[in-house]
Amino acid sequence: MFSTSLVLSLLPISALAHFRTVYPPARGFDETTIVNFPCGGFNTANTNRTPVPLTGAFPIQLSMEHTSVKGAVYMSLGNDPQSAYSIQLRNTFQETGPDNFCIGGLTIPSNLNITAGTNATIQVVTNGDPNGGLYQCSDVTFTDTALSSSDYSAHCTNSTGVSASFIANSPPNGTASTTGASGSASAVSTATSKAWAPQKTVAPFVLGAMGLIGGLAVL
Repeated sequence: MFSTSLVLSLLPISALAHFRTVYPPARGFDETTIVNFPCGGFNTANTNRTPVPLTGAFPIQLSMEHTSVKGAVYMSLGNDPQSAYSIQLRNTFQETGPDNFCIGGLTIPSNLNITAGTNATIQVVTNGDPNGGLYQCSDVTFTDTALSSSDYSAHCTNSTGVSASFIANSPPNGTASTTGASGSASAVSTATSKAWAPQKTVAPFVLGAMGLIGGLAVL
């Protein structure tokens, strides 16, 4: 198992920077607390939740302040989850390039048996800090209404030079994965695009201090 110091030593200094979840809107952003699990220090759920479709794909729009980072996307069901982010919506990915980055083609696994009106919180995690993970949470409500192509595109843009890919067989350490994504394209930008294709690596990357079990960060 990699130690925190070893994992972080693999990252260039330029990668140690923050990010913001633009869509679905995050609970908030504070550069002094974004290192705190869960939700970067914002521990109270928003009452004004973003509708997320149970059918069809939806994107997550991020604003990146680094040139390279590894991350993943988790979800927890309920009105105000505090620690149980055990549903993995997007396996570990490598993202390159600053500014606008769209995690596209996300879908809700049908085997979760979620019904319209159910509340949940989506948490994006990256390793962009020298002391561990960075966390941003978005509160959502599931709906049977799919996103239109125009709505999808309005919340899914990528800056010039931004790219991303899966890291094959490399879920962040300590997490439970309930689904895997497939398909092709990097940094997807349309509702019909699928997720990134896995890429082979010399050794699977483990997100240092970011595996989530019962609210604890695990190396």
